[in-house]
Amino acid sequence: MISLFGNLLLYSAVIVAIATVIYSKLFNIELNKRYRYSSFFTVAQFLFIFFSYLLLTYAYVISDFSIFNVWQNSELNKPLIYKITGVWGNHEGSILLWVLILSFYSFLVVIIDRIIPKNYILNILFIQSLITLAFLLFIIFTSNPFILQYPVPSDGVGLNSLLQDPGLIIHPPLLYIGYVGFSVVFSYSIAAMLDKDTNSIWALWIRKWVYIAWCSLTLGITIGSWWAYYELGWGGWWFWDPVENASLLPWITGTALMHSLSIYRSSGQHRDWTLLLSILTFSFSLMGTFLVRSGILTSVHSFASDPQRGLWILVIMSFFVIMSFTIFILNLTENNEKTNFYIFKRGTFILFNNYLLMLSCFIVLFGTLYPLILESITSEVITVGPQYFNTVFIPVTILLAILMPLGPNLPWSGKVSTQTINRICMSLIITISLIIILQIIVEGKTFNLNLLIIGLGAWIIINSIVDLLPNNNHSADKNISDIIMFNIKNINIRRAGVRIAHAGFGLLIVGIVTASSYSEQKDLKILNGGIVDINKYVLQYEGLETDIGQNYDDLVLNFKIQLHNKTLGEVLPKKRFFRNSGDITTEAGIFRHNMSHIFITVGEVQESHIYATISYKPLVRFIWLGSFFMVAGLLTSLLIRIYFTKRAHD
Repeated sequence: MISLFGNLLLYSAVIVAIATVIYSKLFNIELNKRYRYSSFFTVAQFLFIFFSYLLLTYAYVISDFSIFNVWQNSELNKPLIYKITGVWGNHEGSILLWVLILSFYSFLVVIIDRIIPKNYILNILFIQSLITLAFLLFIIFTSNPFILQYPVPSDGVGLNSLLQDPGLIIHPPLLYIGYVGFSVVFSYSIAAMLDKDTNSIWALWIRKWVYIAWCSLTLGITIGSWWAYYELGWGGWWFWDPVENASLLPWITGTALMHSLSIYRSSGQHRDWTLLLSILTFSFSLMGTFLVRSGILTSVHSFASDPQRGLWILVIMSFFVIMSFTIFILNLTENNEKTNFYIFKRGTFILFNNYLLMLSCFIVLFGTLYPLILESITSEVITVGPQYFNTVFIPVTILLAILMPLGPNLPWSGKVSTQTINRICMSLIITISLIIILQIIVEGKTFNLNLLIIGLGAWIIINSIVDLLPNNNHSADKNISDIIMFNIKNINIRRAGVRIAHAGFGLLIVGIVTASSYSEQKDLKILNGGIVDINKYVLQYEGLETDIGQNYDDLVLNFKIQLHNKTLGEVLPKKRFFRNSGDITTEAGIFRHNMSHIFITVGEVQESHIYATISYKPLVRFIWLGSFFMVAGLLTSLLIRIYFTKRAHD
């Protein structure tokens, strides 16, 4: 019955999606009636998909192994939380979640954006429903999660052992909310071009959707990075895996889009550039979906290896990309924007920033697709690894780090005040002093480029703090000491969100470079009671014990950690044995001290000794802290804008 009702709901969703597409474009029907019916069909579309997803989740919870998808990805003894989240731990369930989120965004457009002109909303619903229809057909014909099997097995195969982790609960939904969220931005942009109305109000309408999608995508990537860090046992946070790169591409163009929107809202310039970034960002989201599900990549992230599925998504992606770029080309502005050019102008620096972001996007795209293209032409298999990406990314990162703090300090008019120069000089003096101190303490007489990059990260943080100092419009000639003396109540609140986000990026740079350049690692054979020194820490191996889980058994290794003869605590790496599948996974033990980690993974385990890898990773927590700061800053900026907009209307 679950299979029958699930399929009925999916077919019903297809019918109402078709109805939305048709009704939104029936020009012989009165506008209000078209709007009312299209809105109704959009809500119905969401409800049908939502209840089909609930049915699939229910099948997982009760272990209905008559459904092939449940049998293949679940088992009787699996913890309830992984029965629920395991729905999106496979191709069929995850693509249904993808479409559910897509339909939910359409539902939100109907509920939230009621003040937007109805003809505009109809264009948005037309595009959104067209995307939803394409993926619903993809599910029904190639990826149906409600397919039955007979005879019914007594137990299931079980979920991939690596996925039975809290990361599965959070990472995929956030990533999809980000990916799919850019579909709304895409639909708004296409709708604006179809309506021949791309004014500054359009930029205000899409801003919240850009912020929501970007924040979700950033959090998804960040949590995925943390998940890989501790679960895979390698102690790394980014491996330049092709599927990781696929999530990075829309993040980069989405970042450029946010900056371009700020220029467009303020001056009305770079309209075409903003529309192009809207199209590119969702196009890269579709490309990421294709790469994960086409089978052309070998990755721990890949869901499917069926070429038919890959072909479907390739057709969907090609249709929307070609359609959107055709509409974009037909709507290019005829007259070039003529404005006075000022080098020291905020808009100019934002534009430079966007060029660098697009350069980095090309670097990632080339490194990801080149091996695939070469293999298809010559059958030669090559790998573009971290060495390529790290080498080409360093110069771009340095340029971004130099320019990032300068742009927000500059005025839109291009007329730089004395106060602005004072602030930049203050930040520069503090940063140079910090780099010199670090050079003396850490490296001595040996020059190290890594310290310069760390200093650039600090330059971003310092400048973000200094830029929050209150404006002194009536005393532009005040000196630096006058600027330092300020009252906390006079901090420039309007700038706070952006500066927090920029400071987060600075923290991210400091964390990545410090943890990469100054980490220590030891691969050891350790006897029972053995002692290991790493950095200033002393670790003593105190033996092992067992722990019984719901569908696994743990072998827990106990290490005691001391610093300066003071016991700080213990760290417990594990070897985990899954009973049903027979898989063995390594669960890293992580001890957090200040912003650094002691990271332990265990290999072979014997009664008298173990083999372990012990690492010290300084300031590694800055990586994830910086990412969360970026999200917090952007959300703060959105809330501040909403507050001041509401206050202006009151």
